[in-house]
Amino acid sequence: MDLFAELRTVAIQHNLVGDFPAWLLADVLAIADAPEKYGDAIPLVETLIAQIRDYDPFAGTGCFDNSVGIEQIQATIRHLKQC
Repeated sequence: MDLFAELRTVAIQHNLVGDFPAWLLADVLAIADAPEKYGDAIPLVETLIAQIRDYDPFAGTGCFDNSVGIEQIQATIRHLKQC
């Protein structure tokens, strides 16, 4: 599967199960739909995919919690948009 298609699939799947916020989905899908624009930022796209997979709305609330919070995902999206 193409990396951008994988980003789209992961984001939609996590949104459908109720974990990933709908208000952020549009930003992620805009990146997934523009491989020509973000093709030079493959490591950041890979990071974003991993972050969405590890997203937890309660990230950081427990000891030794390795989950990813919304702030980390937003930061990665901001970095991608600067590319």
